[in-house]
Amino acid sequence: MKNYRDKEVKLVCATTGKQLFIGDPITSFRGEETTIKDMRPPHKSSSVGFVNSFYASVFNTKFVEL
Repeated sequence: MKNYRDKEVKLVCATTGKQLFIGDPITSFRGEETTIKDMRPPHKSSSVGFVNSFYASVFNTKFVEL
């Protein structure tokens, strides 16, 4: 998966740094539990990317360059 700078990225938990994959369980800031169904890395410098059609930060996640 590549970001707007054409760099490879991975999705990680913002707290632990653990890499996350499609199918992994996640919890939103509201305490709602779900699984990762889709992810889209940032498309510009001011974007945080999307997880399950929500901003990545809703699930305490972020995209980091490899």
